Amino acid sequence: MKRSLIVVSVCLIAILCWVFRPKAEQSIAPTPSSHSNDSKKPIIIAHVPPVSGRFSADSEADRRGVQMAIDKFNAKGGCLGREIVLILRDPTEYPDKAAKVARELIVENKISFMVGAIHSGVAAAMSKVCQEYGVIFINTNSSSPAESGINAHRSKFVFDANGANFARALIDYALVNRKSKRVLLLTEDYDWGHSNAAAARPLIKKAGGTVVGEVIIAEKFKDTKVVLAKIAAIPADVVVLSVSGSNQTKLFSQVTPEVLRDQLWLLNQADWPALYNAPGTMRPLFGTTWAWNLDTPGTAEFVAEYRQRYGKTTLDYPGNVVHMAYLATMALLTSIERAGTTDNHAIIKELENYKWTAKERMQHTDAYIDPVSHHVQQCVYIAQWDPTAKRPQDGIKIIGRASPETVSNEKELKETRLESLEDTKHYAP
Repeated sequence: MKRSLIVVSVCLIAILCWVFRPKAEQSIAPTPSSHSNDSKKPIIIAHVPPVSGRFSADSEADRRGVQMAIDKFNAKGGCLGREIVLILRDPTEYPDKAAKVARELIVENKISFMVGAIHSGVAAAMSKVCQEYGVIFINTNSSSPAESGINAHRSKFVFDANGANFARALIDYALVNRKSKRVLLLTEDYDWGHSNAAAARPLIKKAGGTVVGEVIIAEKFKDTKVVLAKIAAIPADVVVLSVSGSNQTKLFSQVTPEVLRDQLWLLNQADWPALYNAPGTMRPLFGTTWAWNLDTPGTAEFVAEYRQRYGKTTLDYPGNVVHMAYLATMALLTSIERAGTTDNHAIIKELENYKWTAKERMQHTDAYIDPVSHHVQQCVYIAQWDPTAKRPQDGIKIIGRASPETVSNEKELKETRLESLEDTKHYAP
């Protein structure tokens, strides 16, 4: 009888220990070996840029770049022998809605990875949810300095040059040797705009300039003439703009050649879809990361590949958005192959050490992912736009370039704080 009681007691204690064990032990993280051998299950990549509103053309360009990279891998048997499937989801331009979409994609759709965003506020919201689950988020084309600064995460990698990089290139190029340096900021009222303006201020001061005012415009401003009247009312020699998407077209359709002749305007960044879809609209000096007519190795072949597929569409030449989305997706898939697993910790380590040659980038310099900020350090180009060009693809002209070292954001590299890898959940889809 005593023996039976002892056996029962031992079993009861064992059961209680199991039930009330620490939470960390209750949910055992998936290991590479338990999931990476699920070799026939597809790798699901969710593409999540806003598909309507002022970023609709950019989102389509982004999708094309992502799809080109996926098709290249699928043509050779997929990634780790698994087919790659792209699913599309519109997060809208509202961060709260975007966060909900991100959670649904992870919990309900069981996605493997998330790419895209375009809108920096959307990227910040979605990547925060991804970090919570350990899902790798590839930010292809958002250029807010906050994305690789205060909104950085261990599971997020940011591929586009940001506002600080573009501002440094443009200001160094155009402002340093200018005698009159009264600067007016024109800033779009959301995370991207404010983050860019904040990054520009110390650069303007360093170049000997003085910020004499700032005009804030709504994301969906209605009256361009009111905006231009506010700018004209503030005596300034230079206007530094952080205006995005189709808002650039709306603004510059009303700017006269005389204004741009008498006042130096610097447009932080102009993406190819906004330029190409409004070829007759004037633009000031602007920054970009790539152009279809660069004389760099691999560019002609990439353009030919794109045109074979999309040459009869409304965006029949590729631009910086397609280029960046392609390179970002290729880096993700290549890192999965190098890791030999879909375990996020292993892939993160690969991405943190990722490097490209200039030839691989189709740029003039090598590039790399900075392990501190998870931001790609790359060449930045200074460009002009000719609204009188007979063909829209001939409107862009590259007039200068700056190396990654020249345009790096010192604040980003000093102040960015990522979660530790140990505090990032394992996720091995």
